[in-house]
Amino acid sequence: MCGKAAEKVVGPYKPLWTGQTQWAGQFGVGHELVRRGYMVAFTLGNAPGVDLMCQSPSKVLFIVEVKSARTKAPFLYQKVLREKSDGNRFFVFVFLPQDPKERPEYYVLTNKEFQETAAQQEALDAEAVKKRGKPYAESWKTPGISYKVLAAHNFRDAWPSLPK
Repeated sequence: MCGKAAEKVVGPYKPLWTGQTQWAGQFGVGHELVRRGYMVAFTLGNAPGVDLMCQSPSKVLFIVEVKSARTKAPFLYQKVLREKSDGNRFFVFVFLPQDPKERPEYYVLTNKEFQETAAQQEALDAEAVKKRGKPYAESWKTPGISYKVLAAHNFRDAWPSLPK
């Protein structure tokens, strides 16, 4: 490419839209796992609640649910994930900064850590509603974990918590 067409390609970056954010997060997590010696298969949306099927270097099979965000708003998740206590399920929350020069942030949680952190967030949300004096809108039913809560724990780049 040359001339004006090339300028359009290398010009200012446009913000990611929702679909791009989720795919960028999933492929980023896949990249991080592969470079650590894991085998990774993408479900491409064909297995609800499972984004990646993985095998550790020592042949342990496990699944990963990836949640991605491009702002520091809460990471939303399906309520059904709170009902599953699968020890083979791991979660990676990915914050993708708008500036492509900044590195993504990966927060890696075991299923147990996810359940505990989600419960902590629910308690914080209930406290906020109590302090506010009235509930939030009925439309706000999708649960989420705030960036601030995730960042307060030692989950960032906690890749060693995955099966060896």
